[in-house]
Amino acid sequence: MQLMKLNKLCLIVAAMFLVVNTGCKKKTREIGPVSSKLEGINDVWVLQQVKQFDPLNKDMVLDVSEAIMGTTPIEMTVDSKNLTYTFNQNDPIYMGTAGNWKFDDENYPTAIEFTEGSKINNVKLIRTIRTVDQTLELQLTRFCGAGKPITVYQFIFGRK
Repeated sequence: MQLMKLNKLCLIVAAMFLVVNTGCKKKTREIGPVSSKLEGINDVWVLQQVKQFDPLNKDMVLDVSEAIMGTTPIEMTVDSKNLTYTFNQNDPIYMGTAGNWKFDDENYPTAIEFTEGSKINNVKLIRTIRTVDQTLELQLTRFCGAGKPITVYQFIFGRK
């Protein structure tokens, strides 16, 4: 008899706990309007740093900024109205000199496709880009003829 009363009491307490916890769930709200990623990337970007690593050994990261950047600053102009990009130098970082670009998803982009003629480069966004962000961080994987990744570059651009 005591055991049955204890079981009923435990069930009542558990049911009340479930009702209270599900009723108190807060709704998620946006803090202001959603930031446009298209507006965020629209700017002139200056290459600040280049890191290189082997995809099989990600712990060994080399800063190859001096070797790639040289003495003339590499600038990339990204136009979000016409979806075009232009570098101030001839193919400075393996993504062509000028062409078109598009996000994989305009609301939640994780990658950018850069197209110059028939050449297409899919570049990973290391982090999302909004109008308040001062850096654009991209990751480009280079592949050998057999389609095996051989080198990964991380490019960090700053707004001009």
